[in-house]
Amino acid sequence: MEIQTAYIQVKKTARFATYGTLSSKTKYFWFCLHGSNMRCEQMIYKFKDFNPEEHFVVAPEGLSRFYEKGFGGEVVAAWMTSRDRLKEIDDFSYYLSTLYTNYTERLTNSCKKIILGFSQGGTSVYRWLHQNEVHCDLLLGYSCWIPEDIDLRQSATALNSIPQLYTYGLQDQYISEERMNELKSVIERNELEVSILESEGDHRINRENLHKIFEDRIR
Repeated sequence: MEIQTAYIQVKKTARFATYGTLSSKTKYFWFCLHGSNMRCEQMIYKFKDFNPEEHFVVAPEGLSRFYEKGFGGEVVAAWMTSRDRLKEIDDFSYYLSTLYTNYTERLTNSCKKIILGFSQGGTSVYRWLHQNEVHCDLLLGYSCWIPEDIDLRQSATALNSIPQLYTYGLQDQYISEERMNELKSVIERNELEVSILESEGDHRINRENLHKIFEDRIR
């Protein structure tokens, strides 16, 4: 029996969370992608001490949702898997650009735009910017991997026209010294201009570190 696999594009409803009030008082727009096995609200919680009049945060949720514990537990999401990965990248890139543009078109000219990607969300950010032209004022990769299977020098977004910062915790169980050296090789091979900032903490977004990055690199 011969089995053929085919594809069809269908309409899908995406989920996202926000924090703050978007208005003429908004000074900082954050677009934040969560890691695998997370929910969009978990990214929002990291900003609970930020002034909601000055900061407006949008956290899209990955299109692939599943139960955290197999057949039960919390419903979590991911951005891509190893099956049909290129199709998933196409889908989430279109989704992210649509959502991003929906809000950035309403920002004042002086409002700073920050794109943050944590863990798998950071890897997805680089794939998104590789496929689509996106404008922002800071690209912040947090404890993520920069994809090595694409030539980021040929990205639709001129990555080195955007300040890029990479931060991670020294106790991160997924980022050993060897792994960090591999990441630096990927950065060098792609001729990326990335500032690397170490902090205390494991594989999660440290709110104290996030505040420090804001105060030192964004404000």
